[in-house]
Order: sequence, then C-alpha cells, then structure tokens
Amino acid sequence: MLDDIAQVIKEHDRFGIVAHLGPEADAIGALLGVHHVLTQLGKTTFPVLRDDVPHELEFLPESNAIAPTDAIPHDEIDVWIVVDCGQRNRVGYDLEGVIREHPLVVNIDHHADNPHFGYVNWIDVRASTTMLIYDLAQHLGVDITPDLATCLYSGIVADTDSFRNDNVTADVLRVASELVERGAHVREININLYERRTPAAMRILGYTLAHARIDPEHRLIWYALSQDEFKSAQATVNDTERVVEELRATDGVDVAVLLKEMENGRVKVSLRAKNGVDVSRVAREFDGGGHPKAAGCLIDEPLSDAESQVLNAVKHALAHHGA
Repeated sequence: MLDDIAQVIKEHDRFGIVAHLGPEADAIGALLGVHHVLTQLGKTTFPVLRDDVPHELEFLPESNAIAPTDAIPHDEIDVWIVVDCGQRNRVGYDLEGVIREHPLVVNIDHHADNPHFGYVNWIDVRASTTMLIYDLAQHLGVDITPDLATCLYSGIVADTDSFRNDNVTADVLRVASELVERGAHVREININLYERRTPAAMRILGYTLAHARIDPEHRLIWYALSQDEFKSAQATVNDTERVVEELRATDGVDVAVLLKEMENGRVKVSLRAKNGVDVSRVAREFDGGGHPKAAGCLIDEPLSDAESQVLNAVKHALAHHGA
C-alpha cells in the first residue's frame, strides 16, 4: 500500500489534505505531517479543515497554513489525501461532495470500520494515524525534521491519552522514542495538550464536574451542557476539550458522556469508556464513530431528546457487554 501511495505522490503535484470535523491532535498532526512530507518533496499542498484549529494546537508547526474549505482552488487539486476520517462524511458537508466526485482520493486512517472510500486506501488499526504518516515519511525517504516529529508525536500522545490507553504497544513506544530523538518538542507538546485552559474552559470544566450526574447501577456519568449554560460561563463548545476525560476519571464509572448543545442547535456528543462497552458502536448508531474507548457523534435533535437517546443507547450497550 505504501508503494501505491508513493506512486500517486510521484505522479502528481498539487495535493489537497483534509482531516475530520472537530479535529484533535491526531487529525491535525497527521494533516500537517502529510503537508510537511509533501513540501519536502517539492509538491504544492492545500491543507484544509472545515473547523478551526483548536487554540491549544496552534503551536503545531505551520498550523497557520491550514485554510478554510472555501479558500482553496478545488478545481486545481490533482489528489485529495484524507487522513484520520473513519467515514467520508467526517470531512464536513461542504467537502464531502468534492471528495466523493474526485477521481483520485488517498484515504489514510486507523479506524477499523473505515469503509475504504478512496481510490487508494491504507487502513491500519494502530494507535494513531500519525504513526502511519511516520511510516509514509520513512518509506518516501524524507527527513524527519523537528517540526515534522512534533506534529507526529503530538498525535501519538493524544490518541494514547499520554500513553495510558490499552492501544499502547512496544511499537508505539518505539516510534515515539524515535520521534523524540528526531527533535519532537516534548515539553511544549505536553504543556499545550494538557496544561492550557482558558478561564472560560476552567469555568465550564468546574461547572460540569459540579453538576454531573452519576448512575451507579449502570456505572455511568454524564452531563448535558445547554447554550444557556455556555453563555452563563462565557464559554463555547470549543472550551470543553478534555472535559469528558475528567468525567471518566471518576471512580466507580465505566462510561462518561458529555453532550454539548451548539449554537446551531445540533448536539455534539463525546463518549469515553474505561471497561466493558465499545462506545464507538454507540456513536455509529447516530452516524458518528471513533474508537472503542473514545468516540463521538452529532445529533440533530433538541438537547433533552439527544440526551435521552444517547443514554438509552449507552445503557443498552453496557447491559449487552455485561458491564
């Protein structure tokens, strides 16, 4: 598969690169990783995202090169490279049609349920998509610069939850170690991923922890944040990064759910698990996706309805798995 991707890269010059909605460090690290690799090879790149780069990831080298979807010349792109997207619709409605109709799409992803929507598909279930980009860089013989290493290491740290998840293997630690040797800015990465919260983010975190609801019978913790609550805290949905992980840390629970009402009325759902249930299956019931221990979805329902539907689905999944 690496040879197929290398051949596509060799034969073309102008590449669009896109990752999923609501991007986190693995998505943006992989997107920028491909950008750095192709730039070294003398290619023209158009890194693009439907959503803004989260403020805590703006430190990643050349994150300011990422453009909004309406700011690039779609008709001039030879190849689209889609990274870290378990489903094609995860690129966003304004790009999905472009990707669907384009004759040459390279799909690089680590989600097991990826439907192989590309012309070339490299789906490898590893700890992060950035690990695949590391292999691609090695295969293409490009220099793993400190900037490239920083982007790739960030994705590994994020998708292993600081090497705490059960997706940590000897291979993960080997690649991480090699990226550190190549100059990844480890302390800067850790500060930005785990030690940066705006005052608004601190307020919404405190509010959520204080008001979270626990169902001890189902070993479940959750909260549904309304737009009124966001406004009261002078916060936005973007200020909720890692809040659901804090909920999951509660002793005696196996699943944490955070529902967030967005300004457009849709509800963004984050699901995290410690034991028992595969929350990616729950997310897929609502056209979302992710990993067994970390998944999400968007629901076009009022917040109270979305809350009821998601909790019922989680409880059913917990019962099914005997958790």
